[in-house]
Amino acid sequence: MGLKKTKRYLAAALALNLLAGCAKPSGDGEVSRYETYYRAIEENTRFTAASENYTVSAEMTQWDDGTYRYYVIFDEPKISMYDIVIMTVEDERPYQEAVKMMPSSGIFDASSSMIPNQINSKAGFVKGLIVSGECIDDTIELSFLVEWKDKSRKNTTREFLRFTLNMDGIVPSAEPAAESGE
Repeated sequence: MGLKKTKRYLAAALALNLLAGCAKPSGDGEVSRYETYYRAIEENTRFTAASENYTVSAEMTQWDDGTYRYYVIFDEPKISMYDIVIMTVEDERPYQEAVKMMPSSGIFDASSSMIPNQINSKAGFVKGLIVSGECIDDTIELSFLVEWKDKSRKNTTREFLRFTLNMDGIVPSAEPAAESGE
């Protein structure tokens, strides 16, 4: 990712974080939705490292206090995606053991939509979505549930992604070793 593009993403991420950070859950319904999405990730057994429907990029930075902040960008949609919800779980941490709120989009804040080659943020059609979190280690495993509806808003699609992120970016997953036939 180029320095100029990185700065744009970081500026957008900080703006989104400031807006999201000020929002408080307005009721038990949102907390219940959060737990439902979290548990869906916990119970899922099949993850992919990428999607055919949008691109995923990520980076990690170290802060002066020694902690790390990560930014995961979902953009360049290949299909129309309405009412997107993204939920993140760090290091496969069980819901009962989570001591902090995990990064999400579309649960406690308004959901957004992504449509190829169309941006109208006032109408909720964004170029991309960013989720970010803070951690104490320079490597973290991130699991995601990305959910969206089709144009009719009658059909829902869910994808589960998982990858490791460090200061160099997304760590390529190792290919399974070929079995030797004897």
